[in-house]
Amino acid sequence: MSAVSLWSRWASLEKRLRKAPRLALFLDYDGTLAPLADHPSQAKIPAEVKRLLARLSRRPGVWVALVSGRALRDLKAMVGLKNLCYVGNHGLELQGPKLSYLNPAAEAARPLMKRLARELREALAPIRGAWVEDKGLTLTVHHRLVRPEDGVAVKNAFYGAAAPHQKKVEVRVTAGQSVFELRPPVRWTKGTIVRWILARQAALLGEGQVLPIYLGDDLTDEDAFQALGPEGLTVAVGESAAWTQAQYTLRDTASVKRLLEKILDLRRG
Repeated sequence: MSAVSLWSRWASLEKRLRKAPRLALFLDYDGTLAPLADHPSQAKIPAEVKRLLARLSRRPGVWVALVSGRALRDLKAMVGLKNLCYVGNHGLELQGPKLSYLNPAAEAARPLMKRLARELREALAPIRGAWVEDKGLTLTVHHRLVRPEDGVAVKNAFYGAAAPHQKKVEVRVTAGQSVFELRPPVRWTKGTIVRWILARQAALLGEGQVLPIYLGDDLTDEDAFQALGPEGLTVAVGESAAWTQAQYTLRDTASVKRLLEKILDLRRG
Protein backbone atom coordinates (compact mmCIF):
# COMPACT_ATOMS: atom_id res chain seq x y z
CA MET A 1 0.00 0.00 0.00
CA SER A 2 1.49 3.33 -1.05
CA ALA A 3 1.65 6.34 1.25
CA VAL A 4 -1.11 8.94 1.11
CA SER A 5 -1.25 12.57 2.14
CA LEU A 6 -1.66 12.86 5.89
CA TRP A 7 -4.20 15.65 5.49
CA SER A 8 -6.42 13.43 3.33
CA ARG A 9 -6.83 11.11 6.35
CA TRP A 10 -6.84 13.77 9.03
CA ALA A 11 -10.37 13.12 10.34
CA SER A 12 -9.51 9.55 11.41
CA LEU A 13 -5.97 10.41 12.52
CA GLU A 14 -7.27 13.24 14.71
CA LYS A 15 -9.43 10.76 16.64
CA ARG A 16 -6.49 8.38 17.04
CA LEU A 17 -4.22 11.14 18.34
CA ARG A 18 -6.85 12.42 20.73
CA LYS A 19 -7.64 8.98 22.21
CA ALA A 20 -4.07 7.72 22.64
CA PRO A 21 -3.13 7.59 26.36
CA ARG A 22 0.42 8.70 25.52
CA LEU A 23 2.29 9.88 22.43
CA ALA A 24 5.94 9.15 21.65
CA LEU A 25 6.92 11.72 19.03
CA PHE A 26 10.09 10.84 17.06
CA LEU A 27 11.36 13.60 14.74
CA ASP A 28 14.25 13.75 12.31
CA TYR A 29 16.08 17.09 12.25
CA ASP A 30 17.40 18.03 8.78
CA GLY A 31 14.64 18.26 6.19
CA THR A 32 11.93 17.57 8.77
CA LEU A 33 12.22 20.22 11.50
CA ALA A 34 14.86 22.37 9.80
CA PRO A 35 14.90 23.09 6.04
CA LEU A 36 17.79 21.46 4.21
CA ALA A 37 20.81 23.71 3.64
CA ASP A 38 24.00 23.60 1.60
CA HIS A 39 26.02 23.15 4.80
CA PRO A 40 24.78 21.39 7.99
CA SER A 41 25.71 24.42 10.10
CA GLN A 42 23.20 26.49 8.12
CA ALA A 43 20.25 24.14 8.80
CA LYS A 44 18.62 26.10 11.61
CA ILE A 45 15.43 25.06 13.32
CA PRO A 46 12.89 27.94 13.14
CA ALA A 47 12.22 29.66 16.46
CA GLU A 48 8.47 28.89 16.23
CA VAL A 49 9.20 25.17 15.79
CA LYS A 50 11.59 25.21 18.74
CA ARG A 51 8.87 26.76 20.90
CA LEU A 52 6.42 24.08 19.73
CA LEU A 53 8.83 21.31 20.72
CA ALA A 54 9.34 22.86 24.14
CA ARG A 55 5.58 23.15 24.72
CA LEU A 56 4.91 19.62 23.47
CA SER A 57 7.59 18.18 25.76
CA ARG A 58 5.84 19.77 28.76
CA ARG A 59 2.42 18.31 27.95
CA PRO A 60 1.31 15.36 30.10
CA GLY A 61 1.37 12.17 28.06
CA VAL A 62 3.67 13.52 25.32
CA TRP A 63 7.29 12.41 24.99
CA VAL A 64 9.55 13.98 22.33
CA ALA A 65 12.73 12.53 20.79
CA LEU A 66 14.89 13.98 18.02
CA VAL A 67 16.42 11.20 15.91
CA SER A 68 19.22 12.35 13.63
CA GLY A 69 22.29 11.29 11.68
CA ARG A 70 24.11 14.23 13.27
CA ALA A 71 26.52 13.68 16.12
CA LEU A 72 24.79 13.85 19.47
CA ARG A 73 26.78 16.88 20.61
CA ASP A 74 25.95 18.71 17.37
CA LEU A 75 22.23 17.93 17.60
CA LYS A 76 22.01 19.14 21.20
CA ALA A 77 23.88 22.33 20.33
CA MET A 78 21.60 23.07 17.37
CA VAL A 79 18.37 22.62 19.38
CA GLY A 80 19.33 23.45 22.95
CA LEU A 81 16.11 22.38 24.67
CA LYS A 82 15.77 20.48 27.92
CA ASN A 83 13.30 17.63 28.52
CA LEU A 84 13.88 16.16 25.03
CA CYS A 85 15.54 12.88 24.17
CA TYR A 86 18.41 13.40 21.71
CA VAL A 87 19.41 10.49 19.46
CA GLY A 88 22.56 11.00 17.40
CA ASN A 89 24.50 9.10 14.72
CA HIS A 90 21.44 7.17 13.50
CA GLY A 91 20.80 5.72 16.95
CA LEU A 92 24.34 4.83 18.02
CA GLU A 93 24.23 7.37 20.87
CA LEU A 94 21.42 8.76 22.98
CA GLN A 95 20.84 11.10 25.92
CA GLY A 96 17.51 12.01 27.43
CA PRO A 97 15.40 12.05 30.58
CA LYS A 98 16.15 8.77 32.38
CA LEU A 99 17.73 7.32 29.21
CA SER A 100 21.31 7.00 27.99
CA TYR A 101 22.96 4.77 25.39
CA LEU A 102 26.29 4.41 23.58
CA ASN A 103 26.71 1.50 21.17
CA PRO A 104 29.78 -0.51 22.25
CA ALA A 105 30.71 -1.60 18.70
CA ALA A 106 30.63 2.03 17.57
CA GLU A 107 32.80 3.11 20.49
CA ALA A 108 35.34 0.40 19.63
CA ALA A 109 35.48 1.59 16.00
CA ARG A 110 36.42 5.20 16.88
CA PRO A 111 40.16 4.82 16.07
CA LEU A 112 39.41 3.35 12.63
CA MET A 113 36.93 6.14 11.88
CA LYS A 114 39.53 8.72 12.85
CA ARG A 115 42.06 7.14 10.49
CA LEU A 116 39.56 6.91 7.63
CA ALA A 117 38.62 10.56 8.13
CA ARG A 118 42.24 11.53 7.43
CA GLU A 119 42.42 9.28 4.36
CA LEU A 120 39.19 10.64 2.92
CA ARG A 121 40.18 14.26 3.48
CA GLU A 122 43.38 13.67 1.53
CA ALA A 123 41.56 11.84 -1.29
CA LEU A 124 38.85 14.49 -1.60
CA ALA A 125 41.09 17.54 -1.23
CA PRO A 126 41.34 18.14 -5.02
CA ILE A 127 37.53 18.03 -5.47
CA ARG A 128 35.90 21.40 -4.86
CA GLY A 129 32.79 21.27 -2.68
CA ALA A 130 33.41 17.80 -1.20
CA TRP A 131 34.19 17.57 2.50
CA VAL A 132 34.34 15.05 5.34
CA GLU A 133 32.37 15.38 8.57
CA ASP A 134 33.89 13.38 11.41
CA LYS A 135 31.03 12.62 13.80
CA GLY A 136 33.10 10.51 16.16
CA LEU A 137 31.18 7.26 15.75
CA THR A 138 30.53 7.69 12.01
CA LEU A 139 31.86 9.60 9.00
CA THR A 140 29.90 11.52 6.38
CA VAL A 141 31.18 12.66 3.00
CA HIS A 142 29.11 15.63 1.80
CA HIS A 143 28.86 16.32 -1.93
CA ARG A 144 25.86 18.63 -2.26
CA LEU A 145 28.08 21.46 -3.51
CA VAL A 146 30.18 19.34 -5.88
CA ARG A 147 29.94 20.06 -9.61
CA PRO A 148 27.97 17.34 -11.47
CA GLU A 149 31.01 16.38 -13.53
CA ASP A 150 32.95 15.66 -10.31
CA GLY A 151 30.32 13.37 -8.81
CA VAL A 152 31.97 10.17 -10.05
CA ALA A 153 35.32 11.27 -8.63
CA VAL A 154 33.76 11.71 -5.17
CA LYS A 155 32.12 8.29 -5.34
CA ASN A 156 35.36 6.63 -6.47
CA ALA A 157 37.38 8.29 -3.72
CA PHE A 158 34.86 7.29 -1.07
CA TYR A 159 34.52 3.66 -2.12
CA GLY A 160 38.26 3.40 -2.73
CA ALA A 161 38.90 4.25 0.91
CA ALA A 162 35.99 2.19 2.24
CA ALA A 163 36.34 -1.01 0.17
CA PRO A 164 39.26 -2.69 2.03
CA HIS A 165 37.54 -2.19 5.38
CA GLN A 166 34.12 -3.10 4.02
CA LYS A 167 35.55 -6.38 2.73
CA LYS A 168 36.87 -7.19 6.22
CA VAL A 169 33.48 -6.19 7.75
CA GLU A 170 35.09 -3.35 9.68
CA VAL A 171 32.64 -0.72 8.40
CA ARG A 172 29.15 -0.40 6.93
CA VAL A 173 28.54 1.83 3.90
CA THR A 174 25.30 3.76 3.48
CA ALA A 175 24.08 6.70 1.41
CA GLY A 176 21.61 9.52 1.93
CA GLN A 177 20.66 12.84 0.36
CA SER A 178 23.93 14.16 -1.14
CA VAL A 179 26.01 12.13 1.32
CA PHE A 180 28.00 8.90 1.59
CA GLU A 181 28.44 7.47 5.07
CA LEU A 182 30.73 5.09 6.92
CA ARG A 183 29.33 3.44 10.04
CA PRO A 184 30.67 0.81 12.44
CA PRO A 185 29.98 -2.85 11.52
CA VAL A 186 26.80 -3.26 13.53
CA ARG A 187 23.21 -3.47 12.33
CA TRP A 188 21.95 -0.61 14.50
CA THR A 189 19.66 1.91 12.80
CA LYS A 190 17.07 4.56 13.56
CA GLY A 191 14.54 1.72 13.54
CA THR A 192 16.55 -0.25 16.11
CA ILE A 193 16.85 2.66 18.51
CA VAL A 194 13.14 3.50 18.22
CA ARG A 195 12.24 -0.10 19.16
CA TRP A 196 14.82 0.06 22.00
CA ILE A 197 13.22 3.23 23.38
CA LEU A 198 9.68 1.90 23.06
CA ALA A 199 10.62 -1.33 24.86
CA ARG A 200 11.82 0.70 27.82
CA GLN A 201 8.70 2.83 27.80
CA ALA A 202 6.57 -0.33 27.72
CA ALA A 203 8.42 -1.64 30.77
CA LEU A 204 7.54 1.56 32.63
CA LEU A 205 4.05 2.23 31.30
CA GLY A 206 2.69 -1.10 30.09
CA GLU A 207 2.14 -2.50 26.58
CA GLY A 208 -0.26 -0.66 24.31
CA GLN A 209 -0.06 2.57 26.28
CA VAL A 210 2.04 4.55 23.78
CA LEU A 211 1.25 5.62 20.21
CA PRO A 212 4.60 6.09 18.42
CA ILE A 213 4.74 8.79 15.71
CA TYR A 214 7.77 9.09 13.44
CA LEU A 215 8.47 11.90 10.95
CA GLY A 216 11.50 11.85 8.64
CA ASP A 217 12.65 12.75 5.16
CA ASP A 218 15.72 10.65 4.39
CA LEU A 219 16.66 7.10 3.37
CA THR A 220 17.84 6.46 6.93
CA ASP A 221 14.34 7.15 8.26
CA GLU A 222 12.96 4.24 6.24
CA ASP A 223 14.42 1.87 8.85
CA ALA A 224 12.20 3.49 11.47
CA PHE A 225 9.13 3.43 9.21
CA GLN A 226 9.65 -0.28 8.63
CA ALA A 227 10.34 -1.01 12.31
CA LEU A 228 7.11 0.64 13.48
CA GLY A 229 4.82 -0.61 10.72
CA PRO A 230 1.07 -0.32 11.39
CA GLU A 231 1.69 -0.11 15.14
CA GLY A 232 2.76 3.51 14.75
CA LEU A 233 1.95 6.56 12.70
CA THR A 234 4.74 7.06 10.16
CA VAL A 235 5.13 10.14 7.98
CA ALA A 236 7.58 10.80 5.13
CA VAL A 237 8.42 14.43 4.53
CA GLY A 238 9.30 15.92 1.15
CA GLU A 239 10.87 14.07 -1.76
CA SER A 240 11.11 10.71 0.00
CA ALA A 241 7.33 10.41 -0.31
CA ALA A 242 7.69 8.94 -3.81
CA TRP A 243 9.16 5.63 -2.61
CA THR A 244 8.64 5.56 1.14
CA GLN A 245 7.51 2.74 3.43
CA ALA A 246 5.73 5.31 5.59
CA GLN A 247 1.94 5.33 5.78
CA TYR A 248 1.53 9.07 5.19
CA THR A 249 3.29 11.99 3.53
CA LEU A 250 3.78 15.68 4.23
CA ARG A 251 5.01 18.16 1.65
CA ASP A 252 7.68 20.08 3.61
CA THR A 253 8.91 21.43 6.94
CA ALA A 254 6.07 23.97 7.01
CA SER A 255 3.60 21.08 6.94
CA VAL A 256 5.48 19.44 9.82
CA LYS A 257 5.10 22.64 11.84
CA ARG A 258 1.36 22.65 11.11
CA LEU A 259 1.04 19.04 12.29
CA LEU A 260 2.92 19.76 15.52
CA GLU A 261 0.58 22.70 16.17
CA LYS A 262 -2.43 20.43 15.72
CA ILE A 263 -1.00 17.75 18.00
CA LEU A 264 -0.37 20.38 20.68
CA ASP A 265 -3.95 21.64 20.38
CA LEU A 266 -5.32 18.07 20.66
CA ARG A 267 -3.26 17.25 23.73
CA ARG A 268 -4.34 20.45 25.44
CA GLY A 269 -7.86 19.08 25.32
